Amino acid sequence: MRKNFLRKASIVLLSATMLMATACNKEIEVKYDYNVNDYVQLGKYEDIAVTVDKTSIENQLIDDKIAEDIENNTTYSEVSRGAVDGDQILVTYVATSSGSQSTGLSNTDGVTMILGKDKLGLDIEELDQALYGMKAGETKVMVIDLPETYSNTVYAGTKVVFELTMQTVSQPNVPMLTNAYVKETFGYDTIEEYRQSIKESLETDINSKVENKIQEDVLSSLQDTFKISSYPDSLMEETRSRLETSIGFYADFSKLSKDEYCQKQYGLSFDDFVKKSATQQLIMEAIVKDRNMTMREYDYKGSLDDFAADNGYSNADTFVEKYGKDKIVKAMLVQKAQDYVIEHANISYK
Repeated sequence: MRKNFLRKASIVLLSATMLMATACNKEIEVKYDYNVNDYVQLGKYEDIAVTVDKTSIENQLIDDKIAEDIENNTTYSEVSRGAVDGDQILVTYVATSSGSQSTGLSNTDGVTMILGKDKLGLDIEELDQALYGMKAGETKVMVIDLPETYSNTVYAGTKVVFELTMQTVSQPNVPMLTNAYVKETFGYDTIEEYRQSIKESLETDINSKVENKIQEDVLSSLQDTFKISSYPDSLMEETRSRLETSIGFYADFSKLSKDEYCQKQYGLSFDDFVKKSATQQLIMEAIVKDRNMTMREYDYKGSLDDFAADNGYSNADTFVEKYGKDKIVKAMLVQKAQDYVIEHANISYK
């Protein structure tokens, strides 16, 4: 009797455990407010042929690192001539507004900067341009009408008198890339050994750049094979809202408009970038549907921390609170489709 009871109890417990496991790994229902097939005509998404110039990517990163090393080992010698691009200068400035010194716009300790590369930091182009041609000991007085949109709101819309004084002008002594230079500075016998060491140290960056180039070229090819008839209003609104936040953040940080930032980074206007992003999402959603891709609870939870981190969130709970589970699952499925396309692409290198 005791044995039968234990056996029945074990069966019940096992059944309950199996039910819990099944519930924890059930397929997540994803709801769309549009039918993607109404907007997208499927194209080829397997065996997409792309050729990536890995050698050029390697050489560019190596050359950039060498240029950085040369800059770090450049010395400067004071000269008596006027300042030109590439010179290292030390400049002080005093700002006066309504007869009183404006401490927020003054720097009597001085700013050391490379002319043509750095800025005074006042976001006033006229002052940066005025530094050209100035000699050590020379002073310039400029009257600037700051716009109402000036970044320092305390002085926005006011007239400010700036007194710029050039303290020193130093010309660069740029090292020549020779075997003697790399041996003395880095301990390598030849330039080739030096380049090889840089290549090895940049392996992770090189691989990342190559992967990004593969993704860029494959996605570009997809847009040529798929046909988009129109765009769901809800998708366009969501994409624009999301990009206004993310692109807006980086644009503000770079002191650029969203259009200027997108032109600089992607060669597109902000509106065109929104459309391109929506196009890519529609194409991936069409592939998700065509491949009948799904997301299960176990996979969702297992991927959530990494997916949140990839999207700039160190805390997954905050990420879910911000976007909601439904949007995150949709984004994971889009990523799943993108990974499928990349994995099934025909990639060659040169």
